Amino acid sequence: MGVLVMNKDLVVKQEFNKDILNVQDLGKFLETQEQVETPITHSIFGGIYTRAMFIPKDTLIIGKRHRNATCNMLIQGTISIYMGEDLPVRTLIGPCVFPSEPFSQKLGYAHTDVIFVTVHPTSETDVNKMEEILTIPEEEYEKLKEIEEVKKITEAV
Repeated sequence: MGVLVMNKDLVVKQEFNKDILNVQDLGKFLETQEQVETPITHSIFGGIYTRAMFIPKDTLIIGKRHRNATCNMLIQGTISIYMGEDLPVRTLIGPCVFPSEPFSQKLGYAHTDVIFVTVHPTSETDVNKMEEILTIPEEEYEKLKEIEEVKKITEAV
C-alpha cells in the first residue's frame, strides 16, 4: 500500500511561545508556523487498521482525539509525549507499545526521526472514512465534557 495522507494532523517544527498553556491554544499558534511533511502508510487487515507515520527529528506534533482507546507503537526513535492534564510528559525510546485512553489527545516532540503507529479495531475498509470514524472533532468533545460535568453535579445532589 502506498503512502497516503488520511488527515491533516497539525505538524510543525519546534518553534513555540512558552506562554501558551494548553494544547488547543498551542495548536492554533502552530497552525501559523511552517508545516512539516509526515509520510503516512495505512494498512487494513482482519478488522484491524494501522496508521504508521514517519515524524522527522525536531518536530512538534499534535494529533487528533480518538474516540476509543488506542494501541500505540513507537517502532523507532525517541519521542516525548503528553497525553492529558493528569499525566506527566513521558519520554519513550522505541521500540515500545503503550495505550492511550478514549478522547485523549497526544502532543509529541520527536528528539530523533520517529516511526509511530496507531492500531484500531474497525470493520471499515475504506481508508478515506477512517478519520471520521476514529476521531472526534473538538466541538463534539467539548459538548461531551459539558454533559459529563452536568451528570457529575446531578449525581452528587
